[in-house]
Amino acid sequence: MTELAISKMRFSCSRIACSLALLLCGSLSFCSEQEAAAKTGDVSPAPHASRPVNSEGFQKAAAAAQAASADNRFPEAIRLYARATELNPSWSEGWWRLGTLLFDAGRYRESRDAFTHFLSVERREPGPALAMIGLSDFHLKRYPEALSATERGMKLGLGDNPDFGQVVLYHDGVLQTKLGRPEVALQRLTLAANRLAAAHPDSSAPAVLGNEDLVDALGLAALRMPMLPSEVPDSEKPVVRLAGQAQAQIALSDRPAAEVQLKQLVALYPSHPGVHSMYGVFLTKEHPPLALEEFRREIEVSPHDAVARIQIAFALLNVGDYEQGERYASQAVALAPNDFIAHVVCGRLLLELGKTDQALQQLRTAVKLAPSSADAHFALSRALSQSGQATEAAREREAFEHLKALAEAHNP
Repeated sequence: MTELAISKMRFSCSRIACSLALLLCGSLSFCSEQEAAAKTGDVSPAPHASRPVNSEGFQKAAAAAQAASADNRFPEAIRLYARATELNPSWSEGWWRLGTLLFDAGRYRESRDAFTHFLSVERREPGPALAMIGLSDFHLKRYPEALSATERGMKLGLGDNPDFGQVVLYHDGVLQTKLGRPEVALQRLTLAANRLAAAHPDSSAPAVLGNEDLVDALGLAALRMPMLPSEVPDSEKPVVRLAGQAQAQIALSDRPAAEVQLKQLVALYPSHPGVHSMYGVFLTKEHPPLALEEFRREIEVSPHDAVARIQIAFALLNVGDYEQGERYASQAVALAPNDFIAHVVCGRLLLELGKTDQALQQLRTAVKLAPSSADAHFALSRALSQSGQATEAAREREAFEHLKALAEAHNP
């Protein structure tokens, strides 16, 4: 892949994703071993093969499949790889090649099945195959299943090809937004932006801002709009694009440029849900009073918005206005009972007000809703310690330390 091609690459999962997946094959030890064995005729069934291999027929089909693929005769290659894997169900490299060819042909259900077969016979380095299952599920609109697969794939490792990692990271991010987890989406998409910028040190901002797929994904996450970039109505595209450009500048740590675009966003779209909250988050650290104004404006625009109330509650917690903060936090809990962050901030405020039993109730709910949240466990450990429940407090502190270590290992 040329440098020019890489610079123009968008995070779509069509032929580029398939090509990247094929490139991964060279980094997995089984691929070269199995391919060499097929070419020399020395292919033995795995110990767990379900039936004897037709050795001669398999060798011919495997060699013909590889030749057809090398000559870009993809429909024929699909047919031959399907035949070869039927003759030798333990040929993991064949399942991999078949899966990528089917994916590239838009036959996503069959592609998913091929990668599932691959995982059943090749237990080493399963991350890339899980990611390809996730990308297949994405095209099948099986969004929860797709997110589960990409998350597992990233956790286990995606191999050495950075472009493939970017494709998976992007799709994981847009799925997080689609399924109502914009905070996680922003983490994933910010990482994707930073990696793209690092790959183009002489033109980092143009590389990121010129990637419209990534920019739109950042805009949707920042505005908390639970949809895919492909689902954005024409009437919403300008606000999403402008929000995404601002969020991309934030990801690149160019705060002056981000502020210019955020002010333009607020001026052009003052009544659009999410705009004032986005600007408020930007202002929180350096200009807390202005941030509070933006969050209050967000509530005027979106009276049932819980996020702005959560932000206000945290701001009031930080300045010691616990009573007013608790009112906003309680409203957020009522509006979004499944948002663990609302329960965390409500519990912390109740604790400061000396309402320990109520605080414990809120923080236990937070841990139940988000058992993998280090912040939830830490807040609960403090409340338990303050209430004299030392043993349980120690357990929660241990859970916090464990989750914190995992997060640091995953994002060094």
